Amino acid sequence: MKQQVIEDVNIMPQLDKACGLDMHKDKIVGFISGKDGSNQEFREFGTYTCELKQIRDWLQESDIHHCLMESTGIYWMSLYAILTETGIEVIVANPVHIKQMPKRKTDRKDAKWLCTLLLHGLVRPSFMPDNTQRIIRDYCRNRLFYTWQLNRIRNRLLKILESNNIKLRSVISSIHTLSAMDMIRLLAKGVTDQEQLLSCARGKVIKKKEQLIKALNGTLQTYHHTQLQMLLEDYDHVQKQVDFLDKSITEIISEHYAQAFECLDSISGIGVKSAEIIISEAGKDMNRFPTADHFTAWCGIAPGNNESAGKRKNTAIKKGNSYLRVAIVGAAWAAVRMKDSYWHALFDKLRKRMKAQKAIVAIARRLLKVVYNTLETLTIYKEKGIAHFVDLQAKAALYHNAKLSLPQNNID
Repeated sequence: MKQQVIEDVNIMPQLDKACGLDMHKDKIVGFISGKDGSNQEFREFGTYTCELKQIRDWLQESDIHHCLMESTGIYWMSLYAILTETGIEVIVANPVHIKQMPKRKTDRKDAKWLCTLLLHGLVRPSFMPDNTQRIIRDYCRNRLFYTWQLNRIRNRLLKILESNNIKLRSVISSIHTLSAMDMIRLLAKGVTDQEQLLSCARGKVIKKKEQLIKALNGTLQTYHHTQLQMLLEDYDHVQKQVDFLDKSITEIISEHYAQAFECLDSISGIGVKSAEIIISEAGKDMNRFPTADHFTAWCGIAPGNNESAGKRKNTAIKKGNSYLRVAIVGAAWAAVRMKDSYWHALFDKLRKRMKAQKAIVAIARRLLKVVYNTLETLTIYKEKGIAHFVDLQAKAALYHNAKLSLPQNNID
């Protein structure tokens, strides 16, 4: 507990000279000052690339080696890249952690306040990934956006089919299957021959030919064929983009994160896509997070603290990295579905005293701690099974019974 308190009150070393930059879409206000208030200077710049380079030159001429800016939207990214290339240490801080002074708020006062915080070491730097991780992070996030777009296109296809009484979804589990997509492509071309449509059936779908004959008899018109063709063209284009991103991500993983990926892939519930997202968002170096609890808090699945007068109140989970949170919660659902696993038994226990959604967040938090330890040690995870859970419960029961058997001091 003492070590934890020391970490919480740790203050960064003070600086002799620093700069605060207040970022906006079309304007950047900079303020330079020494620790004793000397050599103060305000300047305003635009946001074109040539003007960002003017900021770099101004800082170099003023012998500034430390700079602070807020992570305002996406506007800080280009300036961050330009300044860090010259060796200037740029701290990007979360605006939530930088409380502005009330009233009389101006851009100049904001820049001055940022400079003051940096000079006295009163700012918490945000996690900044290296260039390789930024590339794979952008690839993974773009793949996610394209995946959402694929789902929207599939829903549009299904809507057109269902509105014309093509009951394909009632026979085939998903229109994403090869059988369903081939049939939809023939329907988009105006093909109505049953034998030709049934020839697209594969696997288990072959046994459902009688149902398919009824399901494929609809009321599609010519303009519906046109709509289906347009959607299929969009689908093929987006799928091509997803395939390209998959290939690019795989190449980066194999070149820079092969060992970390292998370790993550061994964890229960974490598959290929989940492991790629974890690496892209958190990286493979866990030294940037002091403890596993810090890592879970950064992800946004750690419970908050709300204590007053010795009473602790319920709090929701904090905001954090939404991409990593979605991936680890999905992995937690996959882990609890594995029969005879530790996670399945733990979920059953938690489910008795809380809702499933709350229980899965608790599972995700523990699973993320396993991710932290796995990446920190780069060791293969071994599923301990339900026997490990039973053993832990037995030890906890023995400890509880031993505690109750201790003599209690009677207080009158």
